[in-house]
Amino acid sequence: MEIRTLRNFAAVVRAGNVTRAAAALRISQPALSMQLRELEEELGGPLLVRRARGVEPTERGAMLLRRADDIVALADRTRDDLRAAASAGLSGTLAIGAGETPAFAAVARAAAALRAENPHLKVEITSGNGEQIDEAVRAGVLDLALFVGPGRLPGYDYLVLPHVHRWGLFLRADSPLAARRTISPRHLENLPVLLSRQMFAAGFLSGWLGRDVSTLNAVATFNLAYNAMALVASGLGAAVSIDGVMPAVFARDVVFRPFRPALESDVYLAWKKGPPLTPAATALLPLIRSASPAT
Repeated sequence: MEIRTLRNFAAVVRAGNVTRAAAALRISQPALSMQLRELEEELGGPLLVRRARGVEPTERGAMLLRRADDIVALADRTRDDLRAAASAGLSGTLAIGAGETPAFAAVARAAAALRAENPHLKVEITSGNGEQIDEAVRAGVLDLALFVGPGRLPGYDYLVLPHVHRWGLFLRADSPLAARRTISPRHLENLPVLLSRQMFAAGFLSGWLGRDVSTLNAVATFNLAYNAMALVASGLGAAVSIDGVMPAVFARDVVFRPFRPALESDVYLAWKKGPPLTPAATALLPLIRSASPAT
């Protein structure tokens, strides 16, 4: 598989039409169609369903699209990093992944300071939940990742940031539980709740509850907080999450109440063990480490 072919395949899937994709890529439609047929032959089966008005990926095609995006991104980053190594100062791309946490502000300040000294450096931020960010770092698409604990993922070196999150419940402001200062496990009995998808595998919450998290009345799952807050505001249920992630637009309708006994998680910046960091990532760490506790 050639990088160019994977890039063109992704363009076709996103355009939903070979002719439109060919025009955007500035190649002929027959040449693009031939690339697609050769790719299908190489991979042993159809990747696209051809219809009168365009194309859509098969199940195998959708799988290839996910892998193609990572492969193309890694190839582009490798090119940029090698060019950067031959130039004066830092250039190329500094790629950082992060979930939703106010602790990212420290990373943002450090990245801004580094960029001010190296105007040819590009900073690329990818947002997502822990599972998505972990996968991207391990694939080599991201240099660094900001995770919210508890615990540590294997295969990483890390730097703990000076920020601790409290876990609790986001509730509608008119909910009877909103009158309470804290939320205990008994308050979650039969309560309609929204959980992050990772939370079903999170033993730490089961330990706090005193029972398996699967016994909760989970009415919805979410990846990131914005849409979860919209669902809370609509009355669907209460969201179990960390503090500090509620967008200001929901401040009048949604309140946060911490758990009691307290349940807390720290925040840490992590990178893969073994492979050397890029020059930009290496330069960023001291700017963050100076204000962080020892790991």
